[in-house]
Amino acid sequence: MRFRIPVVAVCLALAIMAGAQAKQSGGGSAESQLRAQEEAWLKAFQAHDLNKALGFLAPGAVAMAPNAPPAKTQKELHDGYAPLAAPGAKINFKADYVAVSGDLGVSSGPYQLTMMDNGKKVEDKGKYVTVWKKQGDGSWKVVRDIFNSDMPAPGSK
Repeated sequence: MRFRIPVVAVCLALAIMAGAQAKQSGGGSAESQLRAQEEAWLKAFQAHDLNKALGFLAPGAVAMAPNAPPAKTQKELHDGYAPLAAPGAKINFKADYVAVSGDLGVSSGPYQLTMMDNGKKVEDKGKYVTVWKKQGDGSWKVVRDIFNSDMPAPGSK
C-alpha cells in the first residue's frame, strides 16, 4: 500500500499534463477554437460579406459543391461561394461533429440554404464536411470544403 500515494500523484500529474496539452494558444481547446472559427465563417456569409467569408480560406483551398467541378482558383472560389453570401440568401450550418489532431481539424453537419438562382428562389438542405488547417498565426483556415444536398437532383422523381 505504500505505492498508493506515488501512483495517485503520477496519475494526477498525467491528467494535468493532458489537460494542458489539449489547450491551444489563445485559450480554449483546439476543438472550441475550431467551432468558434466556423461560427465566425457562418456569420460572414449571413452578413452577406463575401470578401470576409473568402478570408477563411487557406491558400490552395478547394471547394467541392454539388453538380460542379472542384473550385480551386481564386475566381472559381469567389464565383462558387458568391451565391451563399448574395443579398437575399439565407444560410445556416452548424457542426454536429468536430475533431482535431495536430494542425488539422474537421467539422461536419447539416446545412440549410435559401438563395436566388436566375431569379428563381431555391431552397436546399444537406450536409457538409470541412477540413481546417491551423495556420502559423494560430488561426484555423479551410483547406477543403464539400457539401451535398439531401434534395432530389433536378429532373429526378
